[in-house]
Amino acid sequence: MTRYAALIFSLALLMGCQGAGVKSFWKTHRINLEDIQQEEDQFASFAQLAVRSQEKDALEALDGLFDILREDEVMYYVYTDWMDAAFYSLLSPCRSAVLYSKAVERMVEDGILNGSDIDSRLQRKDWINYNAKGVKATVPGAVIRERTLVLVLDQGCPSCKDALAKLSADWKGVRLLAICCGNGPLPVHPGWEYLTDNQSRVVFDPQMTPIYFVVDADGTVEIPYTLVF
Repeated sequence: MTRYAALIFSLALLMGCQGAGVKSFWKTHRINLEDIQQEEDQFASFAQLAVRSQEKDALEALDGLFDILREDEVMYYVYTDWMDAAFYSLLSPCRSAVLYSKAVERMVEDGILNGSDIDSRLQRKDWINYNAKGVKATVPGAVIRERTLVLVLDQGCPSCKDALAKLSADWKGVRLLAICCGNGPLPVHPGWEYLTDNQSRVVFDPQMTPIYFVVDADGTVEIPYTLVF
């Protein structure tokens, strides 16, 4: 999903109403793809409610939604795309490693999506579970013993290079470490350490660059993945 499409969906999420409790949501809301915009708004309301609910209740409700979707392959494809936007995208206020991981597990279990769709979701499931707030940071090839801002960039991306200047101005006094993915020459902006590592794509989604996160001196993520605009 493009960043623009994810942004449009995130606006729908922000406008979603609370409605009924999450556990009973799909018992009181009818799925009907004849009005796709209304359907998308309804899912946005569900996603917003799910991330604000008790984890157990939200997971149960997500399971219930998948049970309904299994009855219609078209609905299944549409809704799982919306789940990517709601629970995975960094632009979404409903981004959730727990809910996205559960959604991917159901996609695998249900066996409706094709192999490439499943493989891409499994990769995103791995990515979203790295470097969440409060966990030990995973930065291949780096040792972190001081407060560090880690920027993940694509060497061929102009906006990624602009992020070097923006963040170095905003984060004075913090160690600045750039993880460089993709092709092209390494950046040369002063004040940064540059690291290339073959394992970086295992941990970081290159399509989300430029993103940064902040790690404190004991190696714990203080600020989770954040897009640089």
